[in-house]
Amino acid sequence: MKNIDMTVGNPTKNIFLFTLPIIVNYVLQQFYSLADTMIVGWALGPQAVTGINLTGSLSFLVLGFSQGCSGGFGILLSQFVGAKDEDKIKKSFAVSILLTASISFILSLFSVVYSLDILKVLKTNELYIGYAHSYIRAIFSGIVFSMFYNLVSQVLLAFGDGQTPLYILIISAIINLALDSLLFVFDLGVAWAGWATVIAQGVASIFGLIVILKRLPVLRLKKEDFHFSCGFAFKHLAIGLPMAFQFSITAIGCMIQQRSFNLYPPQYSMAQGTGSKISGLIDSGVLKAFGMAMATYCGQNYGAKRLDRIRLGMKSAVVVGGGILLFSMAFIIGLSYSISKALLPSAGQEVYDLVFKYVAIQASMYFFLALIYTFRESLQGMGKSMTATLGGIIELLARVVCSLTLAKVSFGWACFSNPMAWISAGLFFVIIFFVNLRREEKYRKKHEL
Repeated sequence: MKNIDMTVGNPTKNIFLFTLPIIVNYVLQQFYSLADTMIVGWALGPQAVTGINLTGSLSFLVLGFSQGCSGGFGILLSQFVGAKDEDKIKKSFAVSILLTASISFILSLFSVVYSLDILKVLKTNELYIGYAHSYIRAIFSGIVFSMFYNLVSQVLLAFGDGQTPLYILIISAIINLALDSLLFVFDLGVAWAGWATVIAQGVASIFGLIVILKRLPVLRLKKEDFHFSCGFAFKHLAIGLPMAFQFSITAIGCMIQQRSFNLYPPQYSMAQGTGSKISGLIDSGVLKAFGMAMATYCGQNYGAKRLDRIRLGMKSAVVVGGGILLFSMAFIIGLSYSISKALLPSAGQEVYDLVFKYVAIQASMYFFLALIYTFRESLQGMGKSMTATLGGIIELLARVVCSLTLAKVSFGWACFSNPMAWISAGLFFVIIFFVNLRREEKYRKKHEL
């Protein structure tokens, strides 16, 4: 397993080789999430699996916040890696551990207490709300394991290692599915599916930490490395918290959208929840993975003061990302019927048709979602987290307006609420990225003279 130094070599080759294992990682994560859901459906029935699916926006609100924090810490670390600053690399890893422990405790406390109230505000159907609450409460109880699992992956990515996070995921997936299979043997209830995920991530994060300490001697910390500096911690939070809020802002829009779908008869919310799960293979799998690769690429080159390579990298991103996008669209549309029937074996043709409609509409607009992930994460790699948060607000406003208006027309029109948000935010991020890059180039050129 070789770390890829993004500051040297051919940008297209580096981005392609670094992106592939990350995509496999994220897509496998979505597939094992589908398998997890499928086992619950077979063991406990379609109402239980729909309850899990309807926690998606609430889960995104809380876990997305935690992932944003971890992602921000990883981006700052990637800048120190690009600058080859070993002292700051050590201190960054140490303060990330301390901040992760503190943030996870606070998130877990509040999310467990208020999860049922939020599900009620979302108008979750009474057929599904008991299952949804049991599952999400278990997930939120183990946020500390989820955050450290994400932190371990982000640290490895910061060093240009896209393969080890994949192996960590495989370990997590095997443990998770093995624990899920106990639902066929014991009457454990839907909460066990949540606890299975928490336990699997805990074990996988320990394995990842062992790998980090073995392969990266610079991260073998000593007591003095944990000396807490408020200024250095704030520097991490200045990137991590805007990223976290950006995820949460997007999640709030998704929750309002979810509420609009929940007002339809049960078969529609079942279809939308399942469609979101299937669509997640691409939007939370392939496209998100490509965005994370660009964040590391831009982070390392920004730290190395190689803005010329960032500009070249964006051209390479169009080539690599374009091919990935076309394949992804065909893949998800072609398999939507098969996956929905596997997830909901007794739902009926009407539900399968509605799932297909939802997935096809999302996939037709993936180009704009790809713009969001590529340019937003690149901005974050350059440390422009506050700018990325502004784009999240634009996406939120577009999604809320479209959800509240289009949902009143029909289910089909309601399915366009995501794409309309993607168009608005995607175009914003393209423009604002090049404005920021040009401004940074002028600033550095001026101060070099």
